Amino acid sequence: MSALQGTVSLIDDDPFVLQVHATLLRSISLTVRCFTSSLAFLEDHVPGACECILSDLRMPQMGGLQLQAELLSRGVEAPIIFITGHGDVGTAVEAMRRGAFDYVEKPVHGQHLLDRVNAALAVSLQRHRERLQREAREARLSLLTAQERKVAQWVMQGLSSREIAELAGLSVRTVENHRARLMDKLHVSSVVELVRLLL
Repeated sequence: MSALQGTVSLIDDDPFVLQVHATLLRSISLTVRCFTSSLAFLEDHVPGACECILSDLRMPQMGGLQLQAELLSRGVEAPIIFITGHGDVGTAVEAMRRGAFDYVEKPVHGQHLLDRVNAALAVSLQRHRERLQREAREARLSLLTAQERKVAQWVMQGLSSREIAELAGLSVRTVENHRARLMDKLHVSSVVELVRLLL
């Protein structure tokens, strides 16, 4: 999993804990960035393709749930793992309900932490790939004219060029031209590929 070259952002107000966790994560060749507060992290964070956040749940100024809420409001999709003491398990469960990736109880078991971080990084990379696919799809669709969009929808419904021509009040040749152009713009060569792209 370290081949992903993922980045882990560590947030904890205890410098010793930061150092211990950073050393552990760097042992599997991950890039580690350390922050002593949620605010410092938020000021510095730039979204990456393969990243996760490992944060203490209880911190001064801005605790874990507040950090999570702020990340959600900013549209940050990086998986977040909370480190929690026994008394904070209820809060950690609430964080999970709000979309946190996981929580790890203190005292932290090294291998368990590495496993959860690796799993979070894999999710982050998958989300990044899906985001790129969505953006590519939207970019292609933006090239279509309003008429080509209509024709594409009719093609997806299984209508023939003659049926589409009757619905649109166009000649069959014009419909065929629209079909050819939209297939070219969307980089698809069959109706099956068109359906996969548009669904």
